[in-house]
Amino acid sequence: MRNSKKVAVHEFGRRSKAYATSSTLIDQTDLDTVVRLLNLSGNEIVLDVATGTGNLAMTLSPHVKRVVGLDITPGMLEMAVQAAHERGIDNISNHGGDVEHLPFRYSPFNVVTCRFSFHHFPEPLKSISEMARILKTGGKLVIEDIVSSQDQAKSEYQNTMEYLRDPSHIRHYQISELKQMLRDEGLDVLDIVNGGTDFDFNHWIGIADPPAKNVRRIWDMMMDSMDGDLSGLNVRWDDDRLIFRYTTVIMVVIKR
Repeated sequence: MRNSKKVAVHEFGRRSKAYATSSTLIDQTDLDTVVRLLNLSGNEIVLDVATGTGNLAMTLSPHVKRVVGLDITPGMLEMAVQAAHERGIDNISNHGGDVEHLPFRYSPFNVVTCRFSFHHFPEPLKSISEMARILKTGGKLVIEDIVSSQDQAKSEYQNTMEYLRDPSHIRHYQISELKQMLRDEGLDVLDIVNGGTDFDFNHWIGIADPPAKNVRRIWDMMMDSMDGDLSGLNVRWDDDRLIFRYTTVIMVVIKR
């Protein structure tokens, strides 16, 4: 396992409980939007890549035949298994695995989903290629993630702060970059839904729990970014809270 993957396993293992209660990850309206965009028949077999604590897998489960959850972090999978058991869901199976080497030899899936995880993948093109490989012809891939500004300088500014906060972070891509990577793998974009959500700085930092010296540097960068919106995150004060806005995108693509 390459170093960046070991870092991801370590970071998500120690923070699995914090991520289980993240407002973005458990936002039911957002989860329902993914289900709506897929226009499901009820007969689909779905792979949820980087399933984490299983939020999307559990939301999809009543609408499909079967969901396979895959994650590289054992601590996350344990929570996903427990959550599905507590809800009495019996059509989800969770397994350990790496998106760059998916453990399937043919194309058994009608749908592959990847929600708020793509920015952690060390080799994004290989990851897309693998997700496309195990899709049936006519199958759909959904990638939902935070994206950075189309302004290159702002994009780099945001990504610098992200890496300081979380060493497993690779890159929040620009929408144009995501589109191009998907097209490079021969996938046709069917639908794009743009969104956004405000984050409280202290809550955001608390989820990742970076070293104090990194917190100070991120704070300084946030403060500096207010003049001219250097980060593209619209950093601002709300009473005594420092908040900023993440831009998100849901992309639905099809394998022809």
